[in-house]
Amino acid sequence: MKHKTITTQLGKISVNIEDNGNGEPLVFMHGLFMDKTLWQKFDSKLTGRTHIYIDMPSHGLSSNVNKRWSLDDCTSMLIEILDALKITRCIIIGHSWGSMTGLRAAHQYPKRFSALGLFNMPFERTTGVSRVGFIFQKLMTLFPKFYAKQAAKALYSKSFLLKHPELSEEIQTNLSQRPSKEISQCIDAIILDAIDTKQLLNDLQVPALAVKGEADYVGIHPKIEMITVPGGHISPHEAPKEISQIIKQVVKLSSKNDIQAR
Repeated sequence: MKHKTITTQLGKISVNIEDNGNGEPLVFMHGLFMDKTLWQKFDSKLTGRTHIYIDMPSHGLSSNVNKRWSLDDCTSMLIEILDALKITRCIIIGHSWGSMTGLRAAHQYPKRFSALGLFNMPFERTTGVSRVGFIFQKLMTLFPKFYAKQAAKALYSKSFLLKHPELSEEIQTNLSQRPSKEISQCIDAIILDAIDTKQLLNDLQVPALAVKGEADYVGIHPKIEMITVPGGHISPHEAPKEISQIIKQVVKLSSKNDIQAR
């Protein structure tokens, strides 16, 4: 495993590269309050291709951003990373925020992506009571350990979290290492300021496969194939066997896309 730090408009981004095999590489991006270890069970042996794992801004080993930013900035960040690694075309495997970033990038630069795996991606803009709840949660970021416990309850199914309390502790550790303003900005950019993605999906030229957990809060988009797996919002943790098979399906989807493009 090679490690690189790539400077982007959203700071220094930590990237792990597992070089293995031929074909278009898979680029893995995680969701809010996670890091690239979310994907550690899905190494390059799974696909026989190069796997690239990204720590998103203000997460994992990546730096703080220290300014306001948006999901569109994440799109630019992803392209900067691909350019730095000299990757002209790839497959995106994204979880939640990572999916939201991958979708926007593929919508804007369709020729650079052969397929999308959209895991646990919210489709609709947060409104109403849910929006008020997230605004209140921003205040709770001043108390990261308390906030992390509440976040874990929302992200994982109750039965899974009871079996794996260490996952709540991991979120607590991750959040405690960041200034509250960084966590608050993440909530703004990823949740409160995020637009509805239905039109992006309607216009999407890149083949995509979506996944949600049985207890997941994300919706279902009528024009994209969606697979439901056991658990809540963190499917790579709660349903690793199913996710492994679905990643292989996304790779096959990219191969079909390559044939059709010829």
